[in-house]
Amino acid sequence: MTKEEIEAIIEVVSEKVHANWMQMKLDAGVTTRKLESGEELMVPYPKLSEAAKDLDRGTVRTVLSAAAELDLLK
Repeated sequence: MTKEEIEAIIEVVSEKVHANWMQMKLDAGVTTRKLESGEELMVPYPKLSEAAKDLDRGTVRTVLSAAAELDLLK
């Protein structure tokens, strides 16, 4: 896979991670969650700033890295 293909996959998975996180918060009755900067995170992924999206991207990269270290990605 090329770097661009990997980044595209990370972006798709990050959007799904964010949607799942947001749904879990909503199910728990949480309707607002903000960064220290004041940015609202309880919005659809495309509406997040790049800095906020990087939080989800970091999660995805960490999981992919751990899966690779454990030889789960074959």
